[in-house]
Amino acid sequence: MDDLAALIARVMDERGWTLTTLARRSGVSTSTIHSWKSGDRATGSRGPSPALLRKFAEGAGLTVAEVFEAAGRTIPAPMDDESERRFLHLFRSLDTEDRKVVEATMQAMSERQKS
Repeated sequence: MDDLAALIARVMDERGWTLTTLARRSGVSTSTIHSWKSGDRATGSRGPSPALLRKFAEGAGLTVAEVFEAAGRTIPAPMDDESERRFLHLFRSLDTEDRKVVEATMQAMSERQKS
């Protein structure tokens, strides 16, 4: 298993890409990828954001699971379109205060999975 820095180096080596090429293809800034590659994963208080990791995976031609594993993040469980639609429908039906409660609960659950 690669860590994130090794994964980036491997992708660049295998494809003959520069850091700039990898950044352009993935839509993640060169400085962010450089910080990941140099081992400074603290590009936020909790490390690489899931959204950036997903963009990086797509641009690098890797699976989300491979990138999340390399970054030491919990691999997101797949969600089919129908489940996502139902979830969003229920979430949108809540008032503002209840949405805040749901968001805080989900944040706490996400944080618990990281430890």
